[in-house]
Amino acid sequence: MKKSSLIKSAAVLLITLASACATPYFGKTYTATQNVDVYLDAKDVKQTYEVMGTSDVDQGFSSLEKLQQKVIELGKAKGADGVIMKLDEEVTGSTKNDFGSVGTGKKNNTYSSSSITTNTKVKKVKATFIKYK
Repeated sequence: MKKSSLIKSAAVLLITLASACATPYFGKTYTATQNVDVYLDAKDVKQTYEVMGTSDVDQGFSSLEKLQQKVIELGKAKGADGVIMKLDEEVTGSTKNDFGSVGTGKKNNTYSSSSITTNTKVKKVKATFIKYK
């Protein structure tokens, strides 16, 4: 493989990895902050505030603690004073298993069947970033 071809392949890989790790954010951006207050319910916020943006974070984290830390870091980078986080689960797929049995009697044969559906779920944090007034 030529050197330029190898460099192009490495660049494509880095761009792909960077976009996979990016956290989507929709909203306003202010000067970065050093501290972000964490709330689990909007009723817990005692100060007057405006909603500055939102984000849904769900992929690529080995634990909920790391996911929460990523949301806090995003809040700092976007200039949030606080973040209201809500843990949610999203069904991303399901698997259906069918099974049955045949019974034989003196006069009739019988068949009974059942199925079990198992949902595949992903934990997701919905974050609302706030700026105190």
